[in-house]
Order: sequence, then C-alpha cells, then structure tokens
Amino acid sequence: MAKITLIAVALTFASFQDLRTREIDDRVWYIAIITGAVLTAFEVLTTPGYPLLIAGISVVLTTAVALGIGYIGLYGGADVKALIAVAVTMPLSPYASTTPFYPFTVLGNGLILSLLLVPACLLWNAAFFIRTGRKSLFEGIRATMAQKFVAFLTGVKVRPATVSTVHFNLMEKVSADGEHVLKFFPEEGPKLIDPNPRSGSGSRTVWATPAIPMIVFFLAGFLLSFVAGDIIFRAASLVLGAA
Repeated sequence: MAKITLIAVALTFASFQDLRTREIDDRVWYIAIITGAVLTAFEVLTTPGYPLLIAGISVVLTTAVALGIGYIGLYGGADVKALIAVAVTMPLSPYASTTPFYPFTVLGNGLILSLLLVPACLLWNAAFFIRTGRKSLFEGIRATMAQKFVAFLTGVKVRPATVSTVHFNLMEKVSADGEHVLKFFPEEGPKLIDPNPRSGSGSRTVWATPAIPMIVFFLAGFLLSFVAGDIIFRAASLVLGAA
C-alpha cells in the first residue's frame, strides 16, 4: 500500500504542477525514485521467494525504453523520470496479473487513454462545422487535404486568446509570403502567428492542438490499471482468443 500511495501522490502532484505551469519540480521525481527504491529493497529483503530477476529485468527494460523515447524526443524529461519512478517503486504488478512488467501497464494504459483526444477533437470540430459551415474550418489557410485531415483529428478551433494558455499549442503559422499555413511541429517552420484575430479574414478562431501533459495520462493509466488491468494485453488476449 505504501508503494501504491507513493506513486499515486507523485503522479497526482506532478500532474497538477504540469497542468498549471507546464513545469514539474525535479524534487518530485528524486523523492519518488529514492523512496521507491528503498521500499522495493525492503520488500526484496523481507519477502521469501521474491522474483528478483523479473523485477530487475522490469526496471532495466523500463529505464531503457524511457530513456530511448526521451532521447528521440517523443516524451519530455519529466515523463522519462515518471516511468523510472514507477519502475523502481513497482517493478511488479501489485495485483494478480498475467503481465510481468507493471511499468509497461502504466505506459500502455496511458498511451491508450491519450488516444481519446482524437475522438474528442473530432467531435469538437464536427460541432464547429455544424455551427459555422464548411468554409469556416480552413478559411484563409493554405493546406493540403492530408494536412487538413490531420488537423481535424488532432487539433481544434479556439479563440486566439485561448492559445496563450498552457493547455494549447498553436498549429497555425505565417509563411514567408504571408500566408497562413498549418504546422504540426512547433520547433520547425515559420514563426507563430500573433495570437490575435486575423485581420481581413473575419476569423475569430485559430487552429491549435490540446496540450494535455502525458503525466496526466500516466496517472489515469495507473489508476485504470486497478480497475481494468493492462488494457493492451487484455485487448490482445481477446483478439487472439477470438482468432
């Protein structure tokens, strides 16, 4: 129970900080990793027949995967540290499970839950389409059909002032020739457009993608694991069982 409480508190506090400021105090992870390692060491020493080899493999694999996805830029440093904290604290499942490596349950559940942003964006944009009409979605924007499709699934139309909050990343930029274009990677391409309504176009909204921190999905995936277990493993088992 102490280990579950530690991870729950660390992920909850980190999620709260990330949602408010997009920054997480590194001390959260240092405390969680050190305390979790101590609790795991105590469990190893006091539990007869503890599966130390499997637990060790779980920690090593999780750390390697976390560092790998952090290195290629898929996750931020806080996400990497969060996975390592889960690994050293709870390398094995705290409940009866057929999956040997619990950190991957948290990671997998978090990834599945993060995909729910796609139908959420789709519904948001469908409602916007119904209210304002087809031309309003991409009016005044130069984009290919593929770019529009991606924007429709991963972005939403919001007021320019809303983009200044920490919960959205602007997808709309101004090209060198002054045209509005869609860019899906903020670190590349032309500069961001000014967060004000576009003059002359009559538009009061811009394209932006929801910026919900991955830590929030890790927390949700962690909590979901106690209700539904490993979602990916369960789904794979159902598919294989039906085959």
